[in-house]
Amino acid sequence: MSELSPNWLIARQSARFVLRERTVALLATLFVTLVLISAWLGWSATSTVDRIYVDAAAFLKASGQPVPTNPVLEISPLSLMRNMSVYVALIGALSAIVIGNRLVSIDRKAGVLPLIGIRPLGRSAYADGKIAALLGVVLGLIAIAGVMAVATFLVLPSVTLSGGQWLQLAGFLGVSALYMTCFGLVGLAFAARAKSETVALLVPVTLWLTLTFILPQLTANLNPTAAINPISALATPPDTSFFHWAGWLLGPLSLADAYKFASANLLDYLPQGMASPSFIPPVANIVLLTAAAACTAWRALSRIEMTQGDYDA
Repeated sequence: MSELSPNWLIARQSARFVLRERTVALLATLFVTLVLISAWLGWSATSTVDRIYVDAAAFLKASGQPVPTNPVLEISPLSLMRNMSVYVALIGALSAIVIGNRLVSIDRKAGVLPLIGIRPLGRSAYADGKIAALLGVVLGLIAIAGVMAVATFLVLPSVTLSGGQWLQLAGFLGVSALYMTCFGLVGLAFAARAKSETVALLVPVTLWLTLTFILPQLTANLNPTAAINPISALATPPDTSFFHWAGWLLGPLSLADAYKFASANLLDYLPQGMASPSFIPPVANIVLLTAAAACTAWRALSRIEMTQGDYDA
C-alpha cells in the first residue's frame, strides 16, 4: 500500500526529476569530488608519514637507538576527515539550497501545479512529498561521503578506529546531513513562497552567505578566509564585552558556528577548552534550527498557490 501513497509518489517523481537537472548534477558531482579529494588527502598525508616512520624506525632499530612512537598514532585518526566538514559547509549546503529550490521551481515553471491541485490530494501530501524528496537526495549524497570516509580508514594499515570512533564518524555524517537539510528546507520554503524565480534562489543563498561568513565575524571575529579552514575557524575570539554579548545573542542563530564546533568535537580536532559561543550545545542548536526550517518549509509548501503554474512576471 505504501507504493500507492501520494506522498511517496510525489517524493519519488520529484527526486527523479531534480537529479536530471544539469545544475543539480553538476553541484552534486562537485560535492562528491571534493569529498573524494578530502579523503585522498587524508589518506595520502597519513600514508606518507607512516612510510617515513617505518623507514626511520628500521634505521634506528638497526643502529641500536630507541624508536619513538609513530606520530600517526599520536593524533585521532578521525581528524583526517576534518576537511570534509568544510566541503559540507560550503558546497554541500549550497547544493542543498539548489536542490530544494529546483524541487519546487520545476513544478512551477512546468505548469503542473494546477494539475496536481485538481486531484483529490491534501495539501500536506505535496509538502510531505517534497520534503521527503529533499531528505532522500541529501541522504544519498551523505551516504556517498560516508562510503568514501569508511574506505579511507580501511585502506590505512596504521589506522584503526575503535567502536566509539566509528560511532563518532556516524554522528558527524548525521550532523552533516542535518546541516545540509536545513539549507535545503530554506530553499524549498522560498521556492514555494517567492513570486520571482530570482528571489526564490537569491534569498536562501544570501542567508547561507550570512550564516557562513558574516555571523562568525560577529561572534568570533573570524574573517572569511579563516572560515574555510577547519583549524583557523576555531580561533579564540577577543576577550571583549562585544564578542561576549554577540556570541550569547547571535550564537543560537549561527548555524555555521554550531556545525563547526559539532564537527570538530566529533572528529576529535577541537582544541582543549574550546567551546561554542552559544549557550545552546552545537548539536542541539543544529537540530532546533533544522526543525524550525522544516516547519517553515512545510507551511510554505502546504499553502502554495495551486491555481498558478509559473512564477509571476
